[in-house]
Amino acid sequence: MSQRRFAVTLCTLAIACLASAASAAVVQSIQTDFAPGGGSGEYTPSFPITAPFTTAGPSTTDVLEGMLPSASNGNFTLELSKGLAALTDGTVTTFYGDGTAESLHTAYATAGNGSGSGTTVTYSLGGAYDIDSILVYGGWNDGGRDAQHYDLQISTDGGANYSTLSTVDINPGVQGTDTTPVSSRVMFTENVAANLASAVTNIRLNFLAVENGYTGYSEIDVFGTLLNVPGDADGNGIVNINDFIMISDNFLSTPATAGTMGDVNFDGVVDQKDFREWRVATGAGATGAAGTIPEPASIALAGLGVLFGAGLLRRRS
Repeated sequence: MSQRRFAVTLCTLAIACLASAASAAVVQSIQTDFAPGGGSGEYTPSFPITAPFTTAGPSTTDVLEGMLPSASNGNFTLELSKGLAALTDGTVTTFYGDGTAESLHTAYATAGNGSGSGTTVTYSLGGAYDIDSILVYGGWNDGGRDAQHYDLQISTDGGANYSTLSTVDINPGVQGTDTTPVSSRVMFTENVAANLASAVTNIRLNFLAVENGYTGYSEIDVFGTLLNVPGDADGNGIVNINDFIMISDNFLSTPATAGTMGDVNFDGVVDQKDFREWRVATGAGATGAAGTIPEPASIALAGLGVLFGAGLLRRRS
C-alpha cells in the first residue's frame, strides 16, 4: 500500500461556558499518517508541518513531558501495551504488526469502553496555566484499533470541577484494509481568544466508545504558560514566610475566586493541602523540620520556626 497522508481541520463552537477559562471557538485540526506497505520493524509516523502544526511529531519539552497522571481508571496495558507512561514519553514510534495480539504495542496506552481498558486519565499540572494548545496522538499497528474518541476536559479549581472543552470522534483507518500502522494526531487551539483555556490546573481525558472495545493512544502534549509558582500564595514569584502567613490567616476559608487568599492549589478552599504544597515548595529542609502537618492553632508558629531556622527563600527560576 502506498503511503497516504491527509490533514483535516474541523471547527466546532464551544458547547459550554467555562467558569474561569476563556473559550469562544475551539478548533480541532486532525492529521493522519498511513505507513507504507512492505515494511517491518519500527515505524515513526511523520506528519505534515502545516498550520497550525509546527512540528512533524510529538514534543519532548511540553508541560506533561515525563509526567504520570494524578488519577486514572481502567487498564491501559492491554495486549502488552506500554501503558500510561506512553502518553508522556515524547515518542510515537510504533511497529509493523501481523494483525495479532502478539504484535508489538509498546507505543500505546489502551483506552476505550471495553475489556476493562482505560476510561479516564487525569493530570494535575502543579499550578495554573494559560493553555495555548493541546495535542493528542493515537493509532495502532493497523486499522483495527486506531480510533480516537474522548471528551477533553479541564479544571480551573484544582480538580474539584471539570468542564468539557471539546469532544473528538475520529476513525481514520479501515479494519481489514489498512494493514500497516495507522497514526493520527488531533490539535486543539482557539480561534478567537488569546488562549485555548485560562488558569487551568488539571486536564482530563474521558475515553468513550470505540471500535473493538479499545484503541491505542501514544502521546498527550500540552503547551502553555505557568501563571503561578507552586506554593506562592501572594503571587510575587517568591515562596517564603509571607505565603505561609497568608495560608495561616485564611485557614479553612473558601475564597470567592480559586487561587486567592492562600488557596495555592486552586481547589477553592484553604486547608492542609495548601500548607503541604507550600512546604514542598520551600524544600526538603522545611519538610523534615515541620514533620506532620500541625493543627490550625499551631500552624503559624511551626511555619515561622521552619523558615527562619532553615533560612529558606526560593525565587522563581
